[in-house]
Amino acid sequence: MSLSIRDIAYQLRQGQLIAIADETGWSIAADPINDVAVGQLLTLRNIMPKELQPTVLIPKTDLLGLYVAKVPDVAYDLVEFAENPLTVIYDQVKNLSPVFWQTLAESKANSDGVPVTEEIAVRRVLNDDIQRLVSSFGRGLLSIPFESLVLPPAAEALVTIRFGTLPGMPKRPRIMRLKVNGEVSFIRK
Repeated sequence: MSLSIRDIAYQLRQGQLIAIADETGWSIAADPINDVAVGQLLTLRNIMPKELQPTVLIPKTDLLGLYVAKVPDVAYDLVEFAENPLTVIYDQVKNLSPVFWQTLAESKANSDGVPVTEEIAVRRVLNDDIQRLVSSFGRGLLSIPFESLVLPPAAEALVTIRFGTLPGMPKRPRIMRLKVNGEVSFIRK
């Protein structure tokens, strides 16, 4: 029996992690304000591809203001009109579980001693089914992207729900940094 979008949104609110298949391949997603779910999700950071980072998935640009304190005007057009996957890294983040920041601070302190900056990657999903799921959930989803057609075993072990359809070939999103002043720099083209 497959679960409805409403049932999956309910499971997310209860702290379940879900596997999402969209235009970029597999990701594992959680409610970004559920401390337990975020803590569990972040255990997968060490198996995530090195150039990637936890990403908030949103269905439409209207939700940018929910996660970014000062959204540069150009951000709405960049994100809304992107025809291919685009991940944008923003400064001045809000509305994420404190566990997210604690985990990042601990891992940074253990690796290089550089202080953690409050930034987050945000990607508007292009897949219609995933857009409906995230819209039904009512806020973005915090995800660990794998950008592959196969979930790593550690990720498989954490999920019981899979949702979405894999593409024949995942599209790697462009990754760019957008400063509050509108300054743009590409990390991956």
